[in-house]
Order: sequence, then C-alpha cells, then structure tokens
Amino acid sequence: MRKRSAQMINEDLLVDMGPDLFTACALHGVDLLNMKYSLVTHSHLDHIFVQNLGMRAKGMRQQTELPPLTFIAPPSVMTLLNSYGPTDKSMELTRHPINPFDSVSLADYTIKAVKAKHLPTVGDAVNYIIDDGKTKILIASDTAIYEDIVWSHLDGLKLDLLVIECTKGPHPESSSVHLNIRDMQYMIERMKQIDAITENTALYATHFSHQSCPSHDELRTVLHEVGVECAYDGLVLEV
Repeated sequence: MRKRSAQMINEDLLVDMGPDLFTACALHGVDLLNMKYSLVTHSHLDHIFVQNLGMRAKGMRQQTELPPLTFIAPPSVMTLLNSYGPTDKSMELTRHPINPFDSVSLADYTIKAVKAKHLPTVGDAVNYIIDDGKTKILIASDTAIYEDIVWSHLDGLKLDLLVIECTKGPHPESSSVHLNIRDMQYMIERMKQIDAITENTALYATHFSHQSCPSHDELRTVLHEVGVECAYDGLVLEV
C-alpha cells in the first residue's frame, strides 16, 4: 500500500534511500540529478539500500553528470557500504560518519543528529535536525519515545516542520522501538512544553507499518483528531 519512506529537501538533500527509491522517483516525477547531500538514519534495509549508491558509479551513468555527494550516516551504515563493490571515488561520494548529537556544517545546511530510540542492535540510529538558516526541520523516523538525554538538545528549537513516525498507528500497545498514535502525542506535547515546536509548526506523521495499516483516509481521520496531518507517497510541502 505504501512505499518505504524517504524525504527530498530542496531537490539537493535526500533523507534515507530504501529499496523503493527509484520506483518512487519515477512515479512521482522526482529526479536525483541535483542531489548533493544524503542523510541516512540507520542501517535497516528500509532506510538504506546500498545498491542505490552503486547507480552513481560512472559505468552505470556514462551519459549523465552528477554533483559530488556528501554522504552522512552513522558508522553502522558505513559498514554496510564497505561491503559493497564500487569505490567511493567511482561513486563520487565523500563519507561523513555521524554519531548521536554530532553536528555537521555544510555549505547549504547545518545538520544535527539526535539519538533515536530504536533496536538495541542498531545503537547508532539517529534522527536529524536540518537547518538551512531560514527553516528548521526535524525528521523523527524509527524511534520510540526519546530517552531523557535527547530533550535538552531540542529545547527552544521552534521547528517549522516536524516529520514524525507513527509506525504502530492506532495499535494500542506501546513499543520500545516505534511510536503509536498515543506515544506520538506524548512526543509532540513534550516538544511543545520545551518550545521545540510552536503553534506555527507543521506536524506530519509518516512511516506507517504493515503491523498496523489502515487506509489513508482512516489514518487521516484519526490523526486529524490529534492535530497531525497524514503523509502519503508523493506529498509535496512548502515550508
């Protein structure tokens, strides 16, 4: 029903690149020709399919020029990339390993990673705060309720957009690795308390799972009741 989630920002920054990436681009009229930056949240297959990067190797695109790519990801993702064939040089890729609470200054953005609460076997999973000097976005995918250490890093952010996972949807039981609607509400309310989000922050839920998979209309109705918009494949936002 839904492809695995990814976000393209300003046509030059991609967050996550699962196995559905090229299909999604073809269906929704998106190209990757201007992509200069790629952020990956963690090493699970639905967020990083390293063969996508192999398409950058010159032998796969002899008639297409691409800008060099700055590739930002936790160490576990870099390990996956190590096991893949093409060299960084052939993919015109520069790695920038990132750990929870690290920041990176790029020509067009400031990126900060915050610790996601995901499977213990993926101990370096992160969410990303993306700031272009005018707009601040938090991509909060693949996390349960944040650990206490995270909240001080969100204090006073005044985000313009929060994209937050709701993997478990209306499922009544809390999870130690994902959010249901009730836990998502808790995250949002706590962010309001510390001024991480304001009444002007746009709120969108995404990353809906096969484990709890109502139709879009059903999910939209339930999410609207708690003041959150329901994302869908091909959604375009101006922030």
